[in-house]
Amino acid sequence: MGLGIDFGYANLKMVELEKNSGLVSLKNIGIKNIYDDLNRFDPENITKAQWVSAIQNLSNEFNLQPKKLKNVISSMSGSNIAIQQLTTLEMGKEELEQSLEFEAKKHIPLDGTEAIIDYHIMGQDPNEIDKVNIILVATTKNTVNQHNQILLDSGYKSNIYDADPIALVNCFNHNYDQNEDGADVILNVGNQSSTLVVHGKTLPFFTREINVAGYHFNKYLMEKNSSDYETAENLKINNGLDNNTENNGEGNESTDSLNLQIAEKSILANLTDEIRKTLRFYVKSNNQVFFNKFYLSGGSAMLPGLQKFIADNLNVDVDILNPFQKVSSSNVIENPPQYAISIGLALHSLEVK
Repeated sequence: MGLGIDFGYANLKMVELEKNSGLVSLKNIGIKNIYDDLNRFDPENITKAQWVSAIQNLSNEFNLQPKKLKNVISSMSGSNIAIQQLTTLEMGKEELEQSLEFEAKKHIPLDGTEAIIDYHIMGQDPNEIDKVNIILVATTKNTVNQHNQILLDSGYKSNIYDADPIALVNCFNHNYDQNEDGADVILNVGNQSSTLVVHGKTLPFFTREINVAGYHFNKYLMEKNSSDYETAENLKINNGLDNNTENNGEGNESTDSLNLQIAEKSILANLTDEIRKTLRFYVKSNNQVFFNKFYLSGGSAMLPGLQKFIADNLNVDVDILNPFQKVSSSNVIENPPQYAISIGLALHSLEVK
């Protein structure tokens, strides 16, 4: 059994997977809002107790006994987590870890506690003799302790943590066949940020957090329509960019519909501009790279019109990532791409010995 917990800001997702004879199947799946009243939603003031409550409620629904579970994997995200691929000289473990810790401190905001690093040696660099490629993940001890305390208060004992970009790649690799050449791009449009991951068999791993996501869509709509948060959320989900403009009896578009269209196109243009800048940076660092396809995941992935907007503005082929493509399930799952991270975490959990 593998259990993955995705700490979202709008909601918390939990997935339980089973593996028999090499086939992965879904045993349990659930989602809980962090705030019952959306108009009270405040991502800067979410308490540990709110996350703990969501975890405990889902654990009860799954009939889990947290203290008996060892391979629970949850993920961390945001500016306090740094992930990058490095090329370095081959060296001993102690020397390598000292070098990586020095490198990590350049990329994470220090909070007075020591840097915590983990790394995976990918293998010999194909272009440089005596050098190896490494995936480095870094954060701070304070960040880990805060995350761990939520799990402890929820009844779980876990010393395995993942990062959202790594979970997304795990989910993608399980469900899709990778091309031998070029790179695929995963864009996880969450609540607070959108996680962009560039992933190819023979190309460097790259990820970046873009601070444009579901919460920012809602804030923009609230300002444009002078509405509350819940109304903006419903407008976003129901209308998106595919507005069926209403007729006000005089043959004109309704004010709400017009504002919605203007607002979403403006904020989404910011998103595609940031994606374009990011990919240009990647291309400059990797000559002759080409992108095969974009895959959208996250809670806002199925926003009406988003897929077409990104495809048209970036001139790329865009699909919705299906985290259940190779996960057997009899459940009718609403908004499947929002579970991409939790599926990736649960898949990792299945492999832990």
